Amino acid sequence: MSGTHPNFFLLKHASEHPHYDLRLEIRGTTRSWVLPTAIPTEHDETRLAIEDWEEKSTSLNPEGIIEDGYGKGKYELWDTGICEIIKQSKSRIELITKGKKFGGRFVLLLPNWGRFYKKRLWLLIKVG
Repeated sequence: MSGTHPNFFLLKHASEHPHYDLRLEIRGTTRSWVLPTAIPTEHDETRLAIEDWEEKSTSLNPEGIIEDGYGKGKYELWDTGICEIIKQSKSRIELITKGKKFGGRFVLLLPNWGRFYKKRLWLLIKVG
């Protein structure tokens, strides 16, 4: 397998709108997606992933409270591990995750219709 070995973090938010945040460290940058429903666990299962932000990688506080916005409320580290980026383009990221709860081969896909929102709408698909 080729690619880098960034960390991934999955945060679980106990907020008015319970959701998960997927954070990937890719080439010194942390990218974040909000998963408003659930995490795909079965082959070909697809979930919405809302692109949230991108910044230079910083250490992650595994528990805390967000004071305002969509994720307002308590959050906790739900899973963490290693992921390998297999392929990456502007609209597709293929990765393999190795965590205790979140493991397997996934694709983050930015469909054409997802590009036209303030926060771009991606799909997280479990492919293996």
